[in-house]
Amino acid sequence: MVRMTFGPNNGVGFSPDGALLAVCAAQHVEIIDARSGLVLRLIRGHTGIVADVAFSPAGDVIVTGSYDGTARTWQAATGKPLVTFAGHRDAVYAVAFSPDGTQVATASGDETARVWDAASGAAVVTLAGHFGNVQDVAFAPDGRRLATTSSSSALVWDAVTGQQVASFREHNDAVISVAFSPDGTLVVSGSADETARIWDAATGREMVVLAEHHGTVNDAAFNPGGNLVVTGSSDRDVRVWDAVTGAPRARFECDSGVTALAVSADGALVAATTTITARTWEIAAGSPDVTVKGGYESLTAVAFDRSGALLGIASTDKTATIWDVATGVPVTTPLAGHGSSVTAVAFSPAASQDRAEVATGSLDGIARTWDAVTGRPLIALAGHESRINALAYAPSGAVIATGSGDYSARIWDTATGSARATLRGHNADVTAVAFAPDGSLLATASDDRTARLWNPLTGALLRTLSGHDSWLKGVAFSPRGGLIATASWDLTARLWDAATGACLATLAGHTGALEAVAFSPSGALLATGSGDATARVWDAATGAHLATLAGHDYTVRAVAFSPSGALLATASADATARLWDVASGAQLATLVPLRSGGYITLLPDGYYKLEGDPGDCLWWAAGLRRLGAADVSSHFPEVRRLDASAPILPV
Repeated sequence: MVRMTFGPNNGVGFSPDGALLAVCAAQHVEIIDARSGLVLRLIRGHTGIVADVAFSPAGDVIVTGSYDGTARTWQAATGKPLVTFAGHRDAVYAVAFSPDGTQVATASGDETARVWDAASGAAVVTLAGHFGNVQDVAFAPDGRRLATTSSSSALVWDAVTGQQVASFREHNDAVISVAFSPDGTLVVSGSADETARIWDAATGREMVVLAEHHGTVNDAAFNPGGNLVVTGSSDRDVRVWDAVTGAPRARFECDSGVTALAVSADGALVAATTTITARTWEIAAGSPDVTVKGGYESLTAVAFDRSGALLGIASTDKTATIWDVATGVPVTTPLAGHGSSVTAVAFSPAASQDRAEVATGSLDGIARTWDAVTGRPLIALAGHESRINALAYAPSGAVIATGSGDYSARIWDTATGSARATLRGHNADVTAVAFAPDGSLLATASDDRTARLWNPLTGALLRTLSGHDSWLKGVAFSPRGGLIATASWDLTARLWDAATGACLATLAGHTGALEAVAFSPSGALLATGSGDATARVWDAATGAHLATLAGHDYTVRAVAFSPSGALLATASADATARLWDVASGAQLATLVPLRSGGYITLLPDGYYKLEGDPGDCLWWAAGLRRLGAADVSSHFPEVRRLDASAPILPV
C-alpha cells in the first residue's frame, strides 16, 4: 500500500492493535487505516512542522513533537487536544510514551531530553549533557531507563534520577535513531555513518554491525519478537535483518529516502515514511534483497503541448506518458530512462507540426529531452548534485531551466545539453521555475520560503519575493508578464508585481498545502492544486475564488490550462490525471497510466477504455468499486467500454 501525504513526512507510528497508522505530514498528523490506507482524520494544532508521533500503550492518546518547540497529546479518536509540554528552547525532534503511559519523553535541538508527567504536563527530569541536537528518545520496556542519541554517541539514562548508566560511541558520525529490544537487554542505533549497530544496553558493548545501507540510517526498530531488526535509510531502502547474526532477511525499496519507520505490534507490518509517501509492507522471511514495491504510483506533473493536442503526465514509476487529449489514449510507449521518480514535464514551445519535443526531470538528478511523438530520447542534461524538482522551457525553446535539491537552478542549451548558467542564492530546494513570456526573466520558488527573479542570461539576482510562511512549491508568470503567482504550504497562493516585487493579493481558502499554480492563457484566471485533494480557480485580477474542482482522492500536485483555456488538467497523488471544463467546473475524463505501460480512461457517464493490467489497486474506478484486470463490463453492466479510437471530449 502506498499513501501520498500532504507534507514532509518525519514520523510514523502504529496503534497498539495495529489497526491505525499515524503519519506526520507538515504541520498536522494523519490518522490512517493501516490496511486500506484511507485517511480517517487529521490532527492539527502545532504551529511548526510535526517531527514525530507515537500512540500511548492503550492506544487512546497520541503524542506529537514539533519544530514549534512543544510536544502535545491528543485524543486519538477525535483529535481533541489534551496537554501541551512546553519548556524546550528548540525543536522537539522525537517523542515516546513510557510503557505504562504515565510519562512522555521528548528529545530536542536544545541538547536535552526531558521526561514529563503525561497527565499534567509537568516536567519530571531533564537529561542534560548531550553534545548537539538530541535526535531520538526511547523508553526501555521496564520504563526505568531511557536511550537517547546525540552527536556520534547513544546514551542510556536512569529515567527517574536522570543519571547516565551506559554509552555507546562506536558510530563514526551522528547517531539519528535508537530503540530497545523487547526484553530491554539490547539497543539498536542508526547513524549517518550508513550503519545500524546492535549493542548491550547495560555495558555498551557492540554486538552486531548492520552495514549494507548506502545512506544515513534514519530509523531502526526491533520487531516484537526481538529476533529481527528493521532499518530505514536515506538510500531509499527498508531492510530487515537477523538480530543475532546480522544476516539480511529482506529489502523493501521506497520512492525516496526513508525518514521514519514503525513495526506493528503483531510484527506483521512495517510502515515507512519518505519525503512524499507513507507505505506499509507485510514482513515475511525470505531470501536476502527481496525487493517489494508499493501497489500504485503517484502522478507528479502535468503539461499541455503548444497545440493542446497532447498532454504529458509524469509519474513516480520513473516514466512519463504522452496522451492524446481528444481520445484519451497514450500516443507512444511511456518515456522510460530515468533512474527514479519523474518529477517534472514540459513541452517545447518551438515544436513543429511533425516534431514535438518534451522534457522530463527526475529525482535521479538528470533532465532529459524526448521526441514526444515517437518517444525517442534526445539529450540528457546532467550536472545537478541532487534531484530535479522542476523544469521549464524558455519561450524560444532554445534553453531549459531546472530547479534542484542542490539549492540551485541551471540554464541548459537544448541543442547541445551544455549548462549556460548556474543560479545560486536559495537556501533550500528550488522547487519550481518559470520563464517570463518574453524570456527576459526567470522566476524560481524554494523551500526557503522565497521566490526570486533572475536574469537568465547573466545569472544575476534581480529581486526576492518574501512573505510566505512556509515552503513554496509553485511559481508562474501571467501571459503578459506583469504578474507572478506563487503557491505555498502555508495554505495560500500570492500574486506579486513582477516589476516591483510587491505582494498584490493573498488567495486563501485551501485547507491543505498548495502544490501548484498556473495562469490561464488569457491571464484572467489562476488555478491552484492542493493537499486538500482539490484544485481551485480564482480571478487573477481580484483574487476572488470562482470554483472548486473536487474529485481527486489525494493531493493535487500539478495543474495546467490547455492553450485554448477551455480545459484544465490536474495530476494527483491518487495516481490519476483529470480533465475539467473550466467554464462549468465539470469533470470530463480521468486518465490513469498503468505500471504495465497501459492505461485506463474513465468518463463520468460510466464509459471507459482499458489497455493493460491495472493490477489490484484502483478503488475509485467504476463508481468506487474495485476495477480488476478483466473487462469490467461483464461484472458491472452499467459500465460501458469505449472503442480505443472514440473521442473522450465533447465535440
